[in-house]
Amino acid sequence: MSEPLREQTPFHWKSNIAWKNRDRIVVRGYDVNELTGNLDFGQMLFLVLKGELPTEAQARITNAMMVSLAEHAMSPSSATVRFATSGGAELNGAVSAGVAAIGRLHGTADRPATMYIGVRRRAEDEGISIEEAAALTVREMRARRENMPGFHHAQHIRDPRTVRLLELSDKWGISGTYVAIARAMEDATEEVFGRRLWINGPGAMGCIGLDAGYSPLEMKAMFITCRTLSLCAHSIEESTREKGWRASENSDMVQPLSLQMQGPDWYDGPADRGLPSAFVD
Repeated sequence: MSEPLREQTPFHWKSNIAWKNRDRIVVRGYDVNELTGNLDFGQMLFLVLKGELPTEAQARITNAMMVSLAEHAMSPSSATVRFATSGGAELNGAVSAGVAAIGRLHGTADRPATMYIGVRRRAEDEGISIEEAAALTVREMRARRENMPGFHHAQHIRDPRTVRLLELSDKWGISGTYVAIARAMEDATEEVFGRRLWINGPGAMGCIGLDAGYSPLEMKAMFITCRTLSLCAHSIEESTREKGWRASENSDMVQPLSLQMQGPDWYDGPADRGLPSAFVD
């Protein structure tokens, strides 16, 4: 005989982020109408992600990071959005495709942040300075031929966003242990690699965000949030200014899906061959 079903409460979503009824919407304890007109978007992002209102410095650096990283011209995510749009995808579908392209090698503020946390823990566990822990980590990553997330940028070498973000982080009193770790790792690259690997934009966001109180996953969310603005713009531009499919032979510029780019000159697979008789009906 089977056991009787135990009594259960009706299904409901449980969240400490927000609730609503017919008359009110409450976010982290604050009525949304009180927030409206009083908080800017950076403050709202901090509140929604962290659950509390930011300090003035936290709000300012949040806004600064989102402005700095919102747009980066053609990148894997923006190119993906444009291809999806060229195939006729609606705005939300195209943007979703672009967000999906934000991965391990693109928009990765969470990866350097996790690395910085590891350096700090190493310094604490081994009783060494953060400079020593940073140098050891860089040497070991080099020996293992591992990519250092948050350092170097193939298109910029010295990322122009980094200097400004670190300058503002210092100015507003945000810079702390994690910014110091990132700078120590950058210093160590000169000896280990024989050249300086500069902190890039996501690497700066990773250390500044940690010092501002964000977790690695929350910084990933912040990057996706600000870059989505750019992805929307790229999709809108593609749909209103360009022809679908990106394959027109009548364009002044060779298109990425043009037949010119898909002929035998660009093919390096097997030569033409007949189907074996065993497969022929």
